[in-house]
Amino acid sequence: MPQYWRSYMKTNPELKKLEARLTSGRRRNSLVWCRKTVFLVLRAGGLILTAALEWLAALGLFLTITLPVLILLTGRRIVTGQKIFRRRTIYGRDGEPRELAYFNLNYYLWQNADLFFYVLIGRLKLIGLSIKPYDPAGRTVGDSCLHDEKPGIFNLWFLRSSARIAHGGRLEVEKEYKYRHSLRADLLLVLKSIPALFFHVESRHYEPEIELMDIKFRNLTMTAAIDMIRELIAAGRRQRIFFVNADCFNQATVNSSYREVLQQEACIFPDGIGVNLACKIMHNPLRENINGTDMLPFLCRMAQQQGYSLYLLGGKPGIAERMRQVLAATYPGLRIAGCRHGYFDPDRESDAVVTAINAVAPTLLLVAFGVPRQELWITEHFNRLTCPIIIGVGGLFDFYSGNIRRAPQWMREVGLEWFFRLMMEPGRMFYRYVIGNPLFLWRFIRWKRQHFVSREL
Repeated sequence: MPQYWRSYMKTNPELKKLEARLTSGRRRNSLVWCRKTVFLVLRAGGLILTAALEWLAALGLFLTITLPVLILLTGRRIVTGQKIFRRRTIYGRDGEPRELAYFNLNYYLWQNADLFFYVLIGRLKLIGLSIKPYDPAGRTVGDSCLHDEKPGIFNLWFLRSSARIAHGGRLEVEKEYKYRHSLRADLLLVLKSIPALFFHVESRHYEPEIELMDIKFRNLTMTAAIDMIRELIAAGRRQRIFFVNADCFNQATVNSSYREVLQQEACIFPDGIGVNLACKIMHNPLRENINGTDMLPFLCRMAQQQGYSLYLLGGKPGIAERMRQVLAATYPGLRIAGCRHGYFDPDRESDAVVTAINAVAPTLLLVAFGVPRQELWITEHFNRLTCPIIIGVGGLFDFYSGNIRRAPQWMREVGLEWFFRLMMEPGRMFYRYVIGNPLFLWRFIRWKRQHFVSREL
């Protein structure tokens, strides 16, 4: 810069400010460019490292699982002539059809053991979106984002469907994984998939109704259950809805009044990992685990859309009112006709409670007295109550009011919700779970033997 121009700038403050601004801008742009470059390099390095770790993990699984199974099946092929592989066509990257070879076995783990080979050659990912059978007619609106990358052997859909808690459907579960997954979440997904193998059932046929220990219950998805409730209301038909878990079956075994209520014309849904396991043993798998706590958001959204109203009956004093506030904040516009605690004398005050409920004419009545009191009370007063749908929901109000914490999602995915409740309330839940769960399985096995022997005779 010439000397005269330097002298001129010193005497002109506006030019000095302009020079400073231009200089700082160049520095800032240079700093931004450096930051972007570092970010891109780290990002690329992270992707390369992740891909390398995934390939090495797949190689280890191939050597320890795939290769031994392949050797055994080759020997079987030589001796019996049975095929080693079954071939299926799936959706690959960008929705293109891809043919995969599965081992010709029935058990899910060994059948899919050959898929680790496809990770090594780049056709599949170890962890990702689920592997979907190729069916162009089965595509739905909004699912294109689920076909723009390679599917993965370990996936969230497998985990949720194995635990029977994929209530939002496959599309919602896949989107949740796609937009929320991380390296840490992927590693946890692999670990959670190990116990999920114990509960997983591959079935193309589901019975609409299942009988377990002389009690029949509906075998539906959550969406189908909500549609059924909506259709009952629209048709003007009234119905009682109950949920049964392992503890309910234990109580029904020793309480004849409760057992008779469950064997009447009520609509019953299965709940809990114990019932899921029992149905797997019978080779009659559940579609989904349906309980009041998971059903409530679906009920509230349906009530919002259809203009239905709810009445909350049960819980300790103040719990139902607190739940009412939570629901009003969560679902704006939801009509809650009224609420009342469950601490009243059933012999002297039930008439007044029934009158108060009928006076506000709710569409859905949620009763949270606990098992078996709620089922017995609902059945006794069903003909006097005028609301179309009455549901026994157990400890639902405690969960949604914040009085009791519910198990985190990951514990529900691996079937350990009962363990979380035991840790929260060890004194009250010890007999129910530590004694009750093994007792339920023993009673179930004994009933299964007697039931199938009697059918053969």
